[in-house]
Amino acid sequence: MKLIMGLGNIGKEYELSRHNTGFLCLELWAKRHHKAFKHGCQFDYLRHREACLIKPNTYMNRSGQALAEARRKWKFSEALVVHDDIELPLASLRLRNGGGDGGHNGMGSLLEIMPAEDLKRIRVGIGRDDSNPRDYVLESFSQSELQLLQPALEKACELIDEYIRGDFNSVLNAYSVWKKSCSGEENPGNKCPKEIDNGKEL
Repeated sequence: MKLIMGLGNIGKEYELSRHNTGFLCLELWAKRHHKAFKHGCQFDYLRHREACLIKPNTYMNRSGQALAEARRKWKFSEALVVHDDIELPLASLRLRNGGGDGGHNGMGSLLEIMPAEDLKRIRVGIGRDDSNPRDYVLESFSQSELQLLQPALEKACELIDEYIRGDFNSVLNAYSVWKKSCSGEENPGNKCPKEIDNGKEL
């Protein structure tokens, strides 16, 4: 069984918040595949082939509780996590294999449950401004920001498909091909980082 987890907070007030980028990605994936999430105690989930996609119902800071419950239920050895990253430009994508939480409380909670090398990541840039980061991540995206974000979420969904078909190495390869193909484009929604982050600072 493969596990894909999107990070976010439950509740209507957080639906379009920057911190809910992981949820937005998984919801888009479900829409593309004509699937619906089922409600569970610790997480909402859906099954697809030999994979399960989950959205924690525990709030961001306790995401590890959902991961622990999913691990008891499905006995997976690694997980692919989709989450927001305030240090990346809006609508950029970065992959990561291992590493610390980078100040992300959801990732910090997951790292209490599984070792870093077993947590593969799709990091989606949300940008930042001069406001308090804690306030910034809980603010909702503007409509223009959502439009810029859409292509990045679409690409993240494609990378999830690649993970389900293959493994994280397949995702790295697909990402590398995409990065090269769109390098130099001005559209921030197709913006690619210069290097793949493989658990090291660039």
